[in-house]
Amino acid sequence: MKVLFAILRALWTVVRRDLTGFGPVRTNNFFLFVALLIWGNLVSGLAPVSAYPFLVLLAALLFFPISSDPLEKIPRVRMGLWPVAARDRVALRIVALAFSPVLWVTVALLIREGRSVVIPLAAVTGAAVVRALVTTRAPRFAVGRIVPAMSGSTGILLAGHLRGMLAVLDTWLALAIAIFATVAEPAAATVLSMLVGIALSTQAQCGADLDATRLRLLPWPAWRVLLARDAAYLALQLLLTLPLDPMAGLAFGMTALAMGRYPSLHANLHIDRWRFASGRVLFGAIQMIAGAMLAFAGAKGTAAAAILWAGSLYWGGSVLDRRLHGIRRERP
Repeated sequence: MKVLFAILRALWTVVRRDLTGFGPVRTNNFFLFVALLIWGNLVSGLAPVSAYPFLVLLAALLFFPISSDPLEKIPRVRMGLWPVAARDRVALRIVALAFSPVLWVTVALLIREGRSVVIPLAAVTGAAVVRALVTTRAPRFAVGRIVPAMSGSTGILLAGHLRGMLAVLDTWLALAIAIFATVAEPAAATVLSMLVGIALSTQAQCGADLDATRLRLLPWPAWRVLLARDAAYLALQLLLTLPLDPMAGLAFGMTALAMGRYPSLHANLHIDRWRFASGRVLFGAIQMIAGAMLAFAGAKGTAAAAILWAGSLYWGGSVLDRRLHGIRRERP
């Protein structure tokens, strides 16, 4: 019994830490965009109806990581070492359900609607018992397998960055917007391409892995490392906006990379798997304003965005080169 209580305390700690991982959504560019929509409607004395679809998208994407089984957050090897009998595992699986935030919300909604919670809780408990008694597990699906292996040193970095982006909720938000945009009014293609860019843009501010030891061992100039990251970002941006307005999407993407270069090198912003990226509000506002201006400017705006991006790549490469390989001493 003491072992079970110790496991439950550790599990509660894991769940609390996991929930705090959703805090960075407050400084995500798309969340700031939705907050601006709500503020504008409230100032005008209107209900924030225009923000409702985006709030539903955010809630739907947050639902999946929150609804995961709390016990799945514990490594499989560690669970196998626990001195717990079969019946204790069943009890542990049932009690662990109480730590699920989705169960809290479901019970609250059922009570609010005046419905009985007995049958749903009995069904969930039965599923938990079956899950605890089944010893074999199906192999887990790895989302990174969607991206094929690429040859060459640059291809390896490019594939790695694409796989990393697929494990961030911002990317799936951009994908959902792109899918819904295909049935929207064609005249709104440029605006919808910008929305895809806003959904992805916070990732352009994050670059915590740029200090990784493996990058110091690469016999390349630092700008090639940044180029591989940017190429993965722009490839995804172009793919999602191809049915809409690819030129506007590319202009917004290059501007977001250029304006997010400084925080990506100096702010040390991390991206957790299956979470929304966090950024700096000031740079997020600059990304959205400058990106919108150049996206609406057509071919000239795309050219200007390309110049800004190339300049930021050169500057960022010089900064990263000094950081990775040290400042070269001048010869006497």
